[in-house]
Amino acid sequence: RKEKMNARNNTIYVAGPMRGYDNWNYDAFHEKTKLLEKSGWNVINPAELDSHHTNSLDASPFDFNPDGNTQHQDHLREILLRDLKCICEECGAIYMLSGWSESRGAKAEWALAKALGLEIFYEIPMPGYGHET
Repeated sequence: RKEKMNARNNTIYVAGPMRGYDNWNYDAFHEKTKLLEKSGWNVINPAELDSHHTNSLDASPFDFNPDGNTQHQDHLREILLRDLKCICEECGAIYMLSGWSESRGAKAEWALAKALGLEIFYEIPMPGYGHET
């Protein structure tokens, strides 16, 4: 049990927006994963976990619509179940990418992290980064 706690304390989940971003915002997830790994974290990157799911999904990040499409709703349920379970079982911290508060999935992940008392880190938005005028 103590080994599991120690592994959790060093494992961080990256949460952030995907829908409505080019390539599901995977570049931001991969970039942050590299930085966190260099800092000594074991990182769980949902973009890596999703890579086989989005290939079979009949939607782009711009037309994915879980409110109006049953297949998309089922996909969202499957992904959220996987990710929330992963946070519960494996993580001691979560890293919130810029824009997370506009993402249903990231808000669910944040709420779970809060409920579990995980350490929460927030990306500071940079001027011009991910901001439209």
